Amino acid sequence: MNWYAFLADPVAASAIAGCVALILFSAAWHKFSELDIFAGALEAYQLLPGVAVMPVARLLPFVEVAIALLVLVPATRHFGLVAFAGLMAIYAVAMAVNLARGRHQIDCGCGGDVHLLSWGLVLRNALLAGIALAMSGPSVARPYEWLDAVTLIVGSLALYGSYLTFDELLRQFGRIAQLNGTQAGTAR
Repeated sequence: MNWYAFLADPVAASAIAGCVALILFSAAWHKFSELDIFAGALEAYQLLPGVAVMPVARLLPFVEVAIALLVLVPATRHFGLVAFAGLMAIYAVAMAVNLARGRHQIDCGCGGDVHLLSWGLVLRNALLAGIALAMSGPSVARPYEWLDAVTLIVGSLALYGSYLTFDELLRQFGRIAQLNGTQAGTAR
């Protein structure tokens, strides 16, 4: 397969951009709707001074929405994808620092049910950053056909569904590991 041709195809780029936007809108929604929970997760990372936690918790969902909008507009897509890659890298580094500190039992702050930190989450964010950077290059100009619109919508939803599936697998592996650790601790 010619990867450059795939990466330069405007439908592939738009489908990935759609998936990235869905990831960001979903993340922002969780932060807006569960601000106190997110602020608690952010505080648990112990990377910010206490007075900065709530302002950063309030700012991050707006940043995510802004990046999602940049990604959706073809004229600003490059900047949006680079910003998304940077944001994912920041999140991955914050997780890696805490994992290196041995702090596996804190919620990642990703939203939804508790999602404990893991190297899988670090890898997930690194992969997302890499994909965004790979797709941030120019795409080939070509006319769109009706099938391209279907491919774009179905492709965006399929990619987002794959992301959600992978994310849920990581969440369940964390729960299993926690359960095994709890059972091992009670067996002593």
